[in-house]
Amino acid sequence: MALIHVYVHGRGRGHASRCVPICETLRARGHTVRAIAGEDAFEVLAPVVPTDAVASLPPSLGPASVPRLLARVFDAVARTRAAHADVIVSDGDLPGLLGARLCGVPTVAVGHGLVFAACARPAEAPRGPWLRESLKARLSSVGARRRVAVNFVALPLRARDTVLARPPVRPWPQGHARREIVGYFRDGLDARTAELLARTAGPMRVFARTGPARLPEGITLERPDQAAFTQALAHARAVIASAGSQLMAECVAHGMPLLALYRRDDDEQRLNVHMLQAAGLGRGVPLDALDAPTIAAFLQAPPPGAAAARSLPPGAEAVADACEALLRPRSAGA
Repeated sequence: MALIHVYVHGRGRGHASRCVPICETLRARGHTVRAIAGEDAFEVLAPVVPTDAVASLPPSLGPASVPRLLARVFDAVARTRAAHADVIVSDGDLPGLLGARLCGVPTVAVGHGLVFAACARPAEAPRGPWLRESLKARLSSVGARRRVAVNFVALPLRARDTVLARPPVRPWPQGHARREIVGYFRDGLDARTAELLARTAGPMRVFARTGPARLPEGITLERPDQAAFTQALAHARAVIASAGSQLMAECVAHGMPLLALYRRDDDEQRLNVHMLQAAGLGRGVPLDALDAPTIAAFLQAPPPGAAAARSLPPGAEAVADACEALLRPRSAGA
C-alpha cells in the first residue's frame, strides 16, 4: 500500500469538507494518508487524519506572494522527500503539486474549480468570469498527472485528462424535526446582513468567524465547527449561506432549500449561483442586493427535493482510483 499526502487549501471549509471523505476512502483501501492543510482546513481534517498545518496562499497570486510561494514549494519538497510519499493529492494547493513535480512524484488535482477548465460553459453563465476561473484552475493544477473535477450538476466534459465526479457528501443525521434556519458566512457576518436576517428570517443560527459587536435579537452566532454545523443542517428547514460549492452540493444532495449569497467580485461563487439556478436547485443573489422580499420569497417557496449529479461517479472513489492508477506503473517496474 502507498503513502499519500493530501494538500488542502485553507480558505473556507469547503476544501476540507470535500477532502475528509477522500482521506477516509484512501485509508479504507489500505493506504496511509497524511494531510497538509491551510488555516480553516486544518480544524476540519485534524480530528480525522494526521494533519500538519501550513499557510495557504491567497486566491490571486501577485508579485508579493512569490516569496511565500517559494517557501511553501521548498517545504513541500522537504516533506515529500523525508516521508518518501508515493502520491500527492492537491485540493487547491499549488505548492504541493509543484513540490511533488520537483521530486518526480505523481500527482492528482481535485476540486470544484477544475470544472471551469474542463467543462463546457453553460449558456446562462457569463463568459468573462468563467474564463477567469478557468485560468485560475489551470494555474492551481500545474503539474498534475490526473485531475478530478467535482460539481453538483453534470456538465459536458471537454478535457481528456479530467474525470468529472459528484462532490463527496457526508450523510446528515436523520430523524430530526426540521425547524431551524441556518446561516453560514465564509467571510464573516456584517451588521447590515445580521439586522436584515433578524427582521425577516429570525430566529436564526449563524456560523461565521466574525460578526458585529452587538448581535440583533434572534441571531445566534457560532464559530464554524464541523460537527455542530452538520447537526444544525440536520435540524434545518432552510439555509442562507455563502455560495461555496461544497455546501451547495450538500444542500442539493439532501433537498435542503438554499439561498446562496455571493460578493460581486467573487467569480467562482457567482458562477456557482448561475449553475444552481439554471438547474432549478436553489436561489441566489449578490450579498449587497439581499433584501426582505428576496428572503420572504425564498422561505415561502416549496423545497426543491433531493437531487444530485447521479450520472457522475462519486468524487472520493474517483480520487482514490486516480491515485491507484498512478501507482500501478511504479509497482510494475519494482
